[in-house]
Amino acid sequence: MTSVTSDGRPLVLIIDEEETARDLYGHWFHLHGFQVACAVGVSGVWWALRRERPQLIVTDLRARDLTLNKLIARLQCEEKTRCIPVLVITSSCDPQVLDDVKAAGAVAALPKWGDFDLLQSWVAALSK
Repeated sequence: MTSVTSDGRPLVLIIDEEETARDLYGHWFHLHGFQVACAVGVSGVWWALRRERPQLIVTDLRARDLTLNKLIARLQCEEKTRCIPVLVITSSCDPQVLDDVKAAGAVAALPKWGDFDLLQSWVAALSK
């Protein structure tokens, strides 16, 4: 497993059941030099993680049959996935939800449909 693909680009795994969101974020990450893998649901996530180890996981807060707590707990169980940062995208603006995301172990929660400047600053910080 590697976090960098054979062509030297870092890999990001995007987890979202909405095709539009996967396409939008996938395109953004591709334009910013990443190789992109996408998954829908828990079986797709575990299959993707068996094949490669991404440098970053970007997930919807409420992905089909996969809660944030389950995802992070599973990542923490294995040495090879323990250090992968999880960035949450959410439509919720509720401060409690944002606090819960951080408490679960995600590095940040970002608005789902919008703030790409904020996304870029987080990705830049994680890449250092």
